Amino acid sequence: MSRADPSRVTVITGCSSGIGLACAVAFAQAGDQVIATVRDTDRAGPLREALRRANSTAQMATLDVCDDASVSGAVEQIMGEHGRVDVLVNNAGLGLGGTLEQVSIDEMRAVMEVNFFGVARVTKAVLPSMRRAGGGRVIAISSIAGAFGQPFNDGYCASKFALEGMFESLQPVAAASGVRLSLIEPGPVAGEFRERARGVEGRATVGPYAEQWKAFLSVTDAGYDGAETPADVADLVVRVAGEAEPKLRYQTTESTARLIAYKVADLDGTRVTKMTRRWLGRP
Repeated sequence: MSRADPSRVTVITGCSSGIGLACAVAFAQAGDQVIATVRDTDRAGPLREALRRANSTAQMATLDVCDDASVSGAVEQIMGEHGRVDVLVNNAGLGLGGTLEQVSIDEMRAVMEVNFFGVARVTKAVLPSMRRAGGGRVIAISSIAGAFGQPFNDGYCASKFALEGMFESLQPVAAASGVRLSLIEPGPVAGEFRERARGVEGRATVGPYAEQWKAFLSVTDAGYDGAETPADVADLVVRVAGEAEPKLRYQTTESTARLIAYKVADLDGTRVTKMTRRWLGRP
């Protein structure tokens, strides 16, 4: 599409699989000029095939959310070709399973680098142009883990809690320039992300946390029996991007909303602690 095309210019991170891939397809079907970014274009085959099946097109771009030069270079290229970014969808994410004793500081640093600093880095790069334009939408894929601490997810929850705090703090400042921020909070989502995040399994099947891990896994497996699909989440993201007055937070299912509401109403943490202890098979 030409630079003069009136449709939205939408940039999405982490499009090689999962929610990012689904968002790229959904926004392309909605008529957006989609720039689907991936860290490694050699892994973009599934995205290309999904776009082909949907009879849609998107521009591919290389962007590593953990690399300052990669982010600035990609945003400069997009601005040079399109003149603006109307919607940014921060989707790139990294899972980390394990309680604190079981994970290394380097692993925790890596998940923070992608899930928190990666979002900060890309958002920071597009904000100046949105501010000058007097508007824009910045959406981040958070998680129920950004509002509700879960056993064996210490590092992952920390990264999503940090993301939520940053967006809640930034929201009023960005809104003064017409830029609206939103967080999407899915519960269990089917796909590769869950499998990559289960690295704790080899560490937890033996040792002092083995029984707690087994009990917790039965709870999470039950949750994934009714998991929503990446396409379900993508449909909500497209809708949020088009809302005249977007909210800060959106839960993707009623069950996720109920669980987060339970947490928000529990000011001293007593009820949540009792619940999560039961997940571990403890009274």
